[in-house]
Amino acid sequence: MNRSATLKRSALVIRFIAISAAVSLLSPSLTAASITNNEIATYSAQYSANYNGLAIKAHHQLRQLEDGSYIEILNAKSILGKIKESAKFIIDDHQKILPYQYNYKRSLVGISRVESQVFDWPKKQLKYTKSDKIQVVALEPGALDIVTHKLQLRHDLQEGKTILSYPVMARDKRKQYDYEVVASEILNTEIGPLNTTKIRRISNSNTRETVIWLATDWNFLVVQLSHTEKGDSHQLKIIQGRVNEHDILPLEPIGEKKI
Repeated sequence: MNRSATLKRSALVIRFIAISAAVSLLSPSLTAASITNNEIATYSAQYSANYNGLAIKAHHQLRQLEDGSYIEILNAKSILGKIKESAKFIIDDHQKILPYQYNYKRSLVGISRVESQVFDWPKKQLKYTKSDKIQVVALEPGALDIVTHKLQLRHDLQEGKTILSYPVMARDKRKQYDYEVVASEILNTEIGPLNTTKIRRISNSNTRETVIWLATDWNFLVVQLSHTEKGDSHQLKIIQGRVNEHDILPLEPIGEKKI
């Protein structure tokens, strides 16, 4: 594989890691990580992946800022370089996510790339910046960015909704992201066995599939993701995580109870 192809594939894989483990929120769960209806579950998690022998590590974190808004920061790195994404948003009066800024920075094999999105809701415009080029496009109500649409997805799952469809502003283009629930599974992870909800992104492509496992008892945090495209397959797996300052713990073995 030549240098250009290696760079392109590495960028795609690291970006895949960076956008795949978005946050969970508004859970009705009765675990130690449960929260009230008007709060968002803060979290931090570490993930690992391997793509054609290339080891990738990722760290994801959601925290609340002093002004009451939220920021999710996603970092991924490999021997070839690193990627940092961040998404800032608020929760409106209807408990809907309202993004207002998204940033993306990549440095791979000495080549850098910087992108940003600014959501101007009063003007119904999105300003997309890539390097020194700026584009302004129309912004429809309910539009999300690549990170925050997964926030809304998890909230909708917790609410028991079956229609999981989201308008997403990917760079300066509008795309539709649709998902379906596949099954409920006990998934063996590095943490141990966890109750999970398995979902799949609906795609018109016969060569591309994305499947995500979310920890049902831990605010639907992503614990595993599998992506297959044109014969290549790569997985994202959780190493460890905390939700609302509580360590994610495995299911207790059958027959054992806490005293």
